[in-house]
Amino acid sequence: MNHRALWYVVSSILILHGCNTKPDTIAVSPDGVNIRFDVRGEGEPTIVFVHGWSNNRSIWDAQVAHFSQKQKVVTIDLPGFGESDNNRKDWTIVSFGEDVKCVADKLCLDRVVLVGLSMGGPVVIEAAKLLSDRVAGIVLVDALLDVEMKLSPEALQHVDSVYMDAVTAPTIEKLKPFFRRNVEASFARARAMLSGGPREGWRESLHETFRWSNEDCIASLKVMQAPIVSINSDQVPTNVEAFQKYVPSFKAKIIPDVGHVVFWDAPEEFDRLLEESIREFMAKSK
Repeated sequence: MNHRALWYVVSSILILHGCNTKPDTIAVSPDGVNIRFDVRGEGEPTIVFVHGWSNNRSIWDAQVAHFSQKQKVVTIDLPGFGESDNNRKDWTIVSFGEDVKCVADKLCLDRVVLVGLSMGGPVVIEAAKLLSDRVAGIVLVDALLDVEMKLSPEALQHVDSVYMDAVTAPTIEKLKPFFRRNVEASFARARAMLSGGPREGWRESLHETFRWSNEDCIASLKVMQAPIVSINSDQVPTNVEAFQKYVPSFKAKIIPDVGHVVFWDAPEEFDRLLEESIREFMAKSK
């Protein structure tokens, strides 16, 4: 058997093994980090939900229950959060994007809609670059509200202080921007996600999110092939015109009177807009 034939046989075995129809719930990132994920439901496109900074995959529980009735739904704990490992050296948005891709590869997902909250927005942008034409569409959730805004070092220092204080000693007052409805129940849920466990990589990934926004965001948007929709709160205006300079088809769908975690405050409206966006993506891809 020549080398080319041997390579083909080995590759086929690896692909079949990697596409196990009953996958476990751990994928291994390119830098050796164990990534925890869950899979529910069947049907395409698969919706891959990516959480924001300082939270984990459980933030999407209501959406999993709703969408898994008709579609395959994947939720991921990014490294450093939830049940994923934190043994990473370089806490970059690109690395997080590679994490999402390695989960998609493990599950052999052919057609995905990537949904990212807050820091998860930059993550799904980078994942989309890697997954290429496997991505039917991208939904940013209260993320990248003004792609041309640059954060100064002084502003970053202030953000670092405020955010790290909020997650290490959370109070309802400190977490006010995150939810406006069912405040006590939402605060209890947020505090439960923040309690216990190491915070390895949290500060690094916070800084990296703003560095990416300052330096890499526009370049990444310029090469996007998949359509992008935002579902945002009205707390901070969405600069649609700035976004459309780089992704002309971009559109924003605004839910009024909700906090940063828009799908906690208005789950039914959020689910409706996400369903609508997925239909639009699939219509474009035909």
